[in-house]
Amino acid sequence: MKTLIFILLSSQAEFTVSSKLNLIYLTLPKEINNCFQVIDDVRENIATYNDETNKWLLKDGRQFIGGMCV
Repeated sequence: MKTLIFILLSSQAEFTVSSKLNLIYLTLPKEINNCFQVIDDVRENIATYNDETNKWLLKDGRQFIGGMCV
């Protein structure tokens, strides 16, 4: 079993070393062969890319920063 952790930044915040990040945990019942592909798939389903700001944004305004598998 793997856990995906998605890293989100509050809306209208600049990403800096001291930024408060929101972590979303998603447990998957089966083994993941390619963690990066799963993160990309989820990102494309929950966020929209904004060309002007060069950021992936969720509908509520939060910014998708990244993810990892543990």
